[in-house]
Amino acid sequence: MNGRARAYDKGETMHVSGVEASGILTPQRGGFLVAPPYPFTHALSAYTGCAYGQTACGQYCYARFLPNWKTAGLGVPWGLAVQVKINAPLLLEQTLGRMSPERRRGLRIFMSTTTDPYQPLERRYQVTRRCLEVFASYPDLDLLVVQTRSPLAERDLDLLHQIPYAWLSVTIETDDMAYLRQLGGGPALERRWQLVGQASRLGVKTQITISPCLRFTDVKTFGGQLLESGARRLVVDTVEGDGADGERTARTPFAHLEPAWQDTRPADALYAYLRLHGPGHGVAVGWGASGFCGIAPRS
Repeated sequence: MNGRARAYDKGETMHVSGVEASGILTPQRGGFLVAPPYPFTHALSAYTGCAYGQTACGQYCYARFLPNWKTAGLGVPWGLAVQVKINAPLLLEQTLGRMSPERRRGLRIFMSTTTDPYQPLERRYQVTRRCLEVFASYPDLDLLVVQTRSPLAERDLDLLHQIPYAWLSVTIETDDMAYLRQLGGGPALERRWQLVGQASRLGVKTQITISPCLRFTDVKTFGGQLLESGARRLVVDTVEGDGADGERTARTPFAHLEPAWQDTRPADALYAYLRLHGPGHGVAVGWGASGFCGIAPRS
């Protein structure tokens, strides 16, 4: 499978290719996913590369510096090529099927660290949905976090509701869509808020990651909207949470577009506000890696 598509919200050509992956669950031995108190055991990425790479999040995304992108040999800028792991659902089925129930009960999976599982190509290829169908047939895992900024995830809320250990985690890094457009755009914030609200009403466990926390209107407005969103958890992070204390971000276009990129005061203020008011709304609030790893085991 090889083809071309239009890059998200851009006129550039997106290079799309299929690949037979050799494995699908990547053990986590370092990085933010293994932070206390409740580290993840594995990551799952059904795609290599991300079509959102030419939008606002692509300006600060550190995935362009990671080995799986560097060794893919795609030869184009970040955001203009995606490899579809066409056998991901089959590999997942085989991997989980070989495990004993005891071992499956210890699995804590993050999907995904280096790509968005609901990038626009997912509408056509449905690799993420087919992986969720596999998870739905194994009710004994401990945790699956599906991390996205895409309203397309609304399509699969029925499946997520069937998976007792699944959480939908939606990135809403600011409440200022005009600012996002200055950085390159991306999925509409209004649609993301709607996704969180609908997921919550359907009983899907939902969190919002303000990661990284970008410039926003004001603390009370943004903080209040987050607390009233329906999400059970909120996680605040800064661009220093790039796995290299900001060193990777310093090499991204974002560091040139946003002179104040190292200023963590907005994130600090938002976190303090959410921590103060979160308990009254029944919302858990976390920070950085420990926030991402803050979902307690089921048993």
